[in-house]
Amino acid sequence: MYKNELPVFDKDTVFKSLSKDYHTFEKVYKEILGFIKADRNSSYKISVGTDSQVKSKTVFVSCIHVHRIGKGAIGFLHKSVINRPIVNLREKIYLETCASLQIAYLFDNEMMKRLRSIVGGGNEKKGVTFEFHIDVGTKGKTKKLINEMVGMVRGLEFVPRIKPDSYCASSFADRYTKAI
Repeated sequence: MYKNELPVFDKDTVFKSLSKDYHTFEKVYKEILGFIKADRNSSYKISVGTDSQVKSKTVFVSCIHVHRIGKGAIGFLHKSVINRPIVNLREKIYLETCASLQIAYLFDNEMMKRLRSIVGGGNEKKGVTFEFHIDVGTKGKTKKLINEMVGMVRGLEFVPRIKPDSYCASSFADRYTKAI
């Protein structure tokens, strides 16, 4: 699972679920479908995000988080390693954002349409929102990168989120980068 470069995400990329099982993206998608079908009357937020931890090497954790609003969540993560410390902040944030972009593109239009069609039964207050969580914020060194990184993801159907609202990258993924 560890490589000396960021992975190229595709349908066969292996993710670890929070229940400790390993799944390809195809299976992750089926798990998400099942999770949403189990409660069609709720609203859902599907988020993707990546965080990294730099020591003698750089560990990246990319996550898919599916939140049934007010009723729990499921999550999946993929860990990769670059065997050098990435000390340039722009390079680090750019690589995190690119990893998340690859995952976002795995959710093609047909998949997103199918997920949205399951929920709400015509109730406009129910639905599925797709968010893209970027590990930058208005405080700290990353604030100078906000426009650049948000600009990279504007063309997707994902809603860009930055700190403090980018919990998939800044909290969920962050938790798993610490275990180097």
